[in-house]
Amino acid sequence: MRKTIFLIKSSAISYCPVCMEELSYRDSCKRILLQEGHERHVCIIRRMKCTKCGILHRELPDFLVPYKHYTAEVISGVLDGQVTPYDEDSADYPCEMTMHRWHHWLMKNTLRIDGYLRSVGHRLPGFSEELLMSGVPLLEMLRSSLYNWLETILRFIYDSGGFLVP
Repeated sequence: MRKTIFLIKSSAISYCPVCMEELSYRDSCKRILLQEGHERHVCIIRRMKCTKCGILHRELPDFLVPYKHYTAEVISGVLDGQVTPYDEDSADYPCEMTMHRWHHWLMKNTLRIDGYLRSVGHRLPGFSEELLMSGVPLLEMLRSSLYNWLETILRFIYDSGGFLVP
């Protein structure tokens, strides 16, 4: 099994999703990343501290999902049904039980995700009020129209101070 270490560092200014104050660098920590083919990598990610409220935040790149070891691309492939435990190509992917847990995780968070998307949509330009007030599930709309729907949803939720139930 091959193990590679990556240092992930952003040049962008990060802001606290709780109080919107600027974050300052505190230290770094290791994060395990699993990819297809059972490749195991260690990512060194920065931990940032809010200069106002003192809360610690980990600076995750878009391809990492909070509380998950696999990349967002692998997880969304499983959730979209492109990767199943019965595919010949998926022999190097996560086990069937992990795939089942991801489906359960999405099902458990569906209403929460839709609520966050509607909340963020009211604050950002470009979302029509008709769409936001309709009964159309925004999660399903994004899943059907965006290739990287999971990364987009997670960015909206976590950058606005929200969270998903692990």
